[in-house]
Amino acid sequence: MKISFLPKSRLGRWSVCLATYILFMFIFLYVFAELLNVITSDLIITIFTITLILATLVSFCTGIVAFIKNHEQSIFLYLSIIISFVAIIIFVFMMIGN
Repeated sequence: MKISFLPKSRLGRWSVCLATYILFMFIFLYVFAELLNVITSDLIITIFTITLILATLVSFCTGIVAFIKNHEQSIFLYLSIIISFVAIIIFVFMMIGN
């Protein structure tokens, strides 16, 4: 089977879009909450974090389902699965650390 860059299935596209959202939100939260101290409200940071955790879990699950069920083979799908898995590991270690 031929490997493409973009996924062909709907679940694969959802996984890639959510992984892109995860990356942008990580960068956004790090820059604006940690470096620039623009976001000082703990409630806003908590809402963003919960949204990120849910997006990470959904991205990982849809990526795995697209890979197994639809036999999807695309580079961006593989990257989205890896990004989601790394984000899940980061969240788990953050929860253990607190």
